Parts: sequence; C-alpha cells; structure tokens
Amino acid sequence: MINCEHKYYSRLAQRQFVPDAVPSFQLLDAESTQAGIEAFPVFVKPVKSCMSINAHRVDSRDQLRAIARSAVMPAGFIKPFDDMMKACTEYSLHASHLMVEELLEGSQVSLEGYVFGGQVQVMGILDAIMFPGAISFKRFQYPSALSSVVQDRMRDIAQRFFTGIGYDNAPFNLEMFYDARTDRIRIIEANPKIASQFPDLFLKVDGLSSWAAMLQVAMGEQPTLRSGEGNFAIAASCVLRTFADQRVLSVPSNECLLELATEYPDALIEIYATPGLNLSDQMQDSHSFRYGLVNIGAESERELEAKFERIKRRLPYRFAPTAAAANAAAS
Repeated sequence: MINCEHKYYSRLAQRQFVPDAVPSFQLLDAESTQAGIEAFPVFVKPVKSCMSINAHRVDSRDQLRAIARSAVMPAGFIKPFDDMMKACTEYSLHASHLMVEELLEGSQVSLEGYVFGGQVQVMGILDAIMFPGAISFKRFQYPSALSSVVQDRMRDIAQRFFTGIGYDNAPFNLEMFYDARTDRIRIIEANPKIASQFPDLFLKVDGLSSWAAMLQVAMGEQPTLRSGEGNFAIAASCVLRTFADQRVLSVPSNECLLELATEYPDALIEIYATPGLNLSDQMQDSHSFRYGLVNIGAESERELEAKFERIKRRLPYRFAPTAAAANAAAS
C-alpha cells in the first residue's frame, strides 16, 4: 500500500515493473528548487496528497520558486504517514517532498479493480472529463469511450504493476493517460482503494456496486462480477464546481432534495458546501472549488448532459463574494 501512496516510491516501482508506462519524473526538495529541472512546463505535486490538492502545472522556474513551499502538505497530514512508513518499511524518504513530472496529455481514465488470491481483476474503466483548459474534473463517466484495444493494454499494465509490487486481497484505483497522437499510455498514480464516487456508477450500468466486490474480497470470497445488467447504458458522477472562491449563504433544503429524488429516482446528490463558510474553508483542489456531486444514469452522453443541467438548475445554492473579494472590490 505504501508503494502506491508514496508517489516517489510508487514511481520507482512502476519503473521496475511497467517501464513502458512511466513518465519522466524526479524528486524535489521544496527548500531547494534549483537543481535538475532543465525544461518547462512540468507538473508538480506533493509526494503524499489527496484530491489533487497542491498539484500544479508549472511553466517557469520563477513560478516553481513561488509555489514550492506552499505545495507541501501540512505537517499534521504528513506525520502519520511518515510514522507508518517508518514502522512498516525500510524506506527513509519522508513525505514532505515534491514530485516533478513530465506534463501528460490525452484522455484521462481511472481503472477500478481488485486483486484476489494473486489475480488482478479490472472491474471497469471510467473516463475523466475535465473542464476546458483546466485540470479540474467536470465528471467521471462509465463506461470508457476508449477502444477495447487500448483498454486491454491498460489492463495489462495494471496486472503487471500490482503483481510486481505484491499487492493482494485488496481493491485498487489506477489513473492513466492515453495520448492518441503517440499511442502511449502513462500512469498518473496508483491508489490502494476504490474511489467513493464510482460504486453507484457501476450499479447503474452493470447492476452491481463495486462496494460489493470490495466487501467480498475483505471476507475472503471470490467477488461476483456483472456487466451491462444495470438500468442505464452510461452513468456519470458530475461535479458542481466554481472557479472563484465564494461564501456559502445557503444550500438546497431536504425538501428540495426529496422533490428531486421523486422526479429523478436514480440521482444521487451530495452537498459539500456549508452555510456560513467560504468554499475554500473546505477540502479543495488547487484550482477550483467543489460544492457538490450529482450521480446520474442515461442512455446516451447527450441525454446525460441535459439531465445534469436540469438537475443543476433545480439546486438552489446561494453564494456571495468572500470578505476578501468584497474588500478588494471596495478598494
């Protein structure tokens, strides 16, 4: 698990077992941003993080100097991981470092699966659809639109990597890029878990939640798999997001959510914003502000997008400028 969670040691393991799927990378001490980086742009992220927090595209050395120290996660977040690593491994490199990596392009996907009795099984592959010109997720959509040939190559990479590191009897999530121009597949990161946004999407399309497989693995049972036995041809987890910090005045009421549940019984709506707080007061990525999720199913991508817009218009969030923005406008 640590070979997945510690992004530097994960890259070393990837280089050993799936060298064809590893982008160029190097370790960076946040206190010394001068050494070794010859060309920009690059992608910079903490060695240990979550939800793309403090991950940045960096276009120059001056920009790197400006963000390096703040890109390291807080000590209170890092220390428990470092303590576990010290207790369970011989690894000595603490997690308060940064990774500098080749900038990846193409179609981003997530492979959800598990290893049971040494056998790697990919349950499904989901497309990560971004907001235009951003690295913030617009939605995750299942099943992937990539060709079966490309998806089979991704499954092979997952099999070689997780078998190589000795990962067993546990679920996984493997994020990848496929660049159609070069026909190359690159690993973004490996996670020793399944993503909490996705089980409902498998239920909608396949008729069985991926939580079921995880629980069966935990109980020592061969997981049951289904494909295409759900009520919808496709499903997506759509993100309610803004690119400007705002103060939350109110969120949709329980009565509103019950009305939507009656009209859209397949919709799974999660509210993340908290009245009285700024969106930035809650866990966010480094580029935008998420305030909710809407999981839905449909028969086509066009129908899915229209359905999401109808539901979004029915969710009466109320926002106001933050105090900092209001003061800036007044001055």
